[in-house]
Amino acid sequence: MNRKTFDELTIADNYMFSKVMLNKKIARHFLEVILGCKIKEVFYPSYEHSIDIRYDAKSIRLDVILEDDEHTVYNLEMQATKRKYLVKRSRYYQDLIDLDLLEKGGDYDNLNRSLVIFVCTFDPFGEGQYVYSFQNMCKQVPSLSLEDGTEKVFVNTKGVHGEVDEEFKQIMRLFNGLVADGEFAQELQQEVSRVKASEKWRREYMTLQIFMDDARKEERQLGREEGREEGREEGRQEGRQEGRQEGRQEGELIKLVQLVCKKIEKGKSVSEIADALEESEDTISRIVTIASQYAPEYDVDAICKELLQ
Repeated sequence: MNRKTFDELTIADNYMFSKVMLNKKIARHFLEVILGCKIKEVFYPSYEHSIDIRYDAKSIRLDVILEDDEHTVYNLEMQATKRKYLVKRSRYYQDLIDLDLLEKGGDYDNLNRSLVIFVCTFDPFGEGQYVYSFQNMCKQVPSLSLEDGTEKVFVNTKGVHGEVDEEFKQIMRLFNGLVADGEFAQELQQEVSRVKASEKWRREYMTLQIFMDDARKEERQLGREEGREEGREEGRQEGRQEGRQEGRQEGELIKLVQLVCKKIEKGKSVSEIADALEESEDTISRIVTIASQYAPEYDVDAICKELLQ
């Protein structure tokens, strides 16, 4: 896979998006535009960078975690690649936020309201909406909300439907790599340039790529080793299976030759032996031809060996 260099990154790349959203002013206004509401203040809580819950021996990192003045927690995620497990991933991220709040001494009765927001450069549900918002509603009474304080929001940068303002549309143009107008779109572009001018983040990005490449190499190596071991085991199993099959076939052949030899000793013809043993005349004829060379002792092992050859 050809990876982008640091200078090639745009606002739609995961790394750049997370760095741009470290600017509190930009992050706050971005949330306002996306959610269509006013937010007085945002700050980065103590679990900003990562959530130290381990899954399959791996540390989970959430891209951008924000909290507003009313203690609503926002998880912002950039999604530039369509993945079939995106919806389940949003559920998992929301669970991680709750678990982290509880581990830090919170009580589930006082869990913060939380929103997981995925900014997608594709339409995740194929309905053409700019924004898809989901809350837990009652199936039998649609007007009844569970009010558990959770919401999942999927922003579609390719959207065409929905009540959004011009500022929203211009920001979506920017995420789609198009020329965008407006003061906030310009602020976003300027912040991207500021991030690219940072040697600290340039080194961090390069280091991250090295770690990721090393991890993939290890996974590929592990996969090859596992594949070789599986291949060896399959070979052993196939060998045992083939051995058992060959053993059965050889045993059946020995038994058949023994029966044919007994019939020959009784003066039976090929057709009579074939009828009696329910075998084809061609098979019986071949056995009889070879067996006649070993008469009158009829060495069954020798006959079978020659038949197999």
